[in-house]
Amino acid sequence: MAGPLNAKVIIARCSKTKKTFGIRIEQRQNDWVSTWAFKIDEKKAKHEGFHAGLVTGTMKAADGYPGCPHCRSKDLFFCLKEADGCGNIGCYDGRHGQYYTCPWCGLRCKTVESNIVDVSGGNL
Repeated sequence: MAGPLNAKVIIARCSKTKKTFGIRIEQRQNDWVSTWAFKIDEKKAKHEGFHAGLVTGTMKAADGYPGCPHCRSKDLFFCLKEADGCGNIGCYDGRHGQYYTCPWCGLRCKTVESNIVDVSGGNL
């Protein structure tokens, strides 16, 4: 019998519209898997506590993950604090080539492909 499911909601922001959305993730062995995404108002997200808690490890999208509810992008960008970023998450459509501008803090940086995350789920 499997143990209890460890699932969380983390907050992201659409890189096109700058609107927030929630991403439901669940831990499957050593990975965090994004299973669902939904529109959410920042005030409601903060009230629900979705901005709290640290997620560390690898992250991948489950088959059927719908992507950002604002632009449908399934890729995510993690703004690294080590690069003077904010540590938050944004969707990423890949259209800007090697550079990305964080929808939270405005940091423009070079993209690096990785599935290892260390995020706090949105600094609301």
